[in-house]
Amino acid sequence: MLGNTYVLGLASGSKTLPLVKQDGYSAEYSLRESLKSYRVVVRHSKVKKPFGITLDRHNVEVLVTTFAAGAVPESTHKAYCVIEHSPGDTNVEPVDALADWLIATSNSNVTKLYNFES
Repeated sequence: MLGNTYVLGLASGSKTLPLVKQDGYSAEYSLRESLKSYRVVVRHSKVKKPFGITLDRHNVEVLVTTFAAGAVPESTHKAYCVIEHSPGDTNVEPVDALADWLIATSNSNVTKLYNFES
């Protein structure tokens, strides 16, 4: 288990989300404030690929919802990652490289993705 809280490290300041739901293969953390809500969902499963190959699958999803205020409508931002690997494989290097690439040079690669660059 990751813990009873999940610290969501935002550039605007970290938020501590309490665990609100947990079973053997998933957990949900949630925090609701007056202007925004924060939610993190962690899921684990196994996926079957061709030729009898089974992979472990891990999914982490972050949702930040800004509530409507006056003429400004409600908006939700979602980011998630999926990691698949052979059972027992502990190589974290590809995930680490992707995370580093996304935030490199003050998040410029994320900005490029937002602008449909590929």
